[in-house]
Amino acid sequence: MIRKSTNNWQLLSIPFSQDMENELKQQHLAAQFIALTGRYLIPQKPDGSNINMQYIPEKVMLLGNAHPDGWKVGVKLRNQTVQILGENDNSKTEVPLEGKTLHEAFQEFKTALHNLGIDVSQLKTEQPYALSKGGLKEGKYFMRGSEEAVSENTRYHHNARLIINELSARFSDVEPVRIWPHHFDTGTFATIARNEKGAASKTIGLGLAIPDSMVPEPYFYLSFWSENPLNIGNNSDKLPAGKWMMPNWNGAVLGVSEIIQKQTAEEQYSLVKVFFEVGLKSLLEKLKL
Repeated sequence: MIRKSTNNWQLLSIPFSQDMENELKQQHLAAQFIALTGRYLIPQKPDGSNINMQYIPEKVMLLGNAHPDGWKVGVKLRNQTVQILGENDNSKTEVPLEGKTLHEAFQEFKTALHNLGIDVSQLKTEQPYALSKGGLKEGKYFMRGSEEAVSENTRYHHNARLIINELSARFSDVEPVRIWPHHFDTGTFATIARNEKGAASKTIGLGLAIPDSMVPEPYFYLSFWSENPLNIGNNSDKLPAGKWMMPNWNGAVLGVSEIIQKQTAEEQYSLVKVFFEVGLKSLLEKLKL
């Protein structure tokens, strides 16, 4: 049974482990089927958003952008399956990943697209960024993690979509909440000032990131950018949860290990929300808005 708050936050209760990290890495690799489709088969957009995706909670699925002909590519997280979707997001065919190498799965995916009459002559595996294949079992094969690891990871996606969408609605000049295939973060950024040319001059980013060199577990983040240097330093208001990472990084983080110390979905939701609210208030004041 999934325990939720009145706002549909799903209770997180499992300490982040190697099993959960491996599952998250495999999801990251599976998401590249969406990203490659966006990069090579969907017309390019100036902001690169043709390669991003969103989480669909009702289907526990990552879903890519639509091709001009109407089809999309999705990844079902519970059973590691790539789907090619047609009108009304109905599955036309699918490629199970479990037990396959990345190369084997890609070749099968390419064949499945071809069999649907889709031109795959430009589809390649090259990406302008490197990915760790450490999540693959024995470094070679997709292999579904434990039910515990799979379920907790889907709750990360669910909760990130929930809270970031809620917060982004407070801004008038803001990007859609999406998952980006390079860092596999769920996030958005709001433009809070523009220069005389109309380009963004100050922005605030918010989202959920996967473990990296800065934080060794999934974490919510709040960050800022300015085209002109800002002397914010360590003078930001004290956070009720999480911590500022300045001056080494322009923002604040809240790791899942702190969140799961709260025993109910309501308490966890409130903790994350107050982290963002206090952090946003502090940053907006420092940015003189």
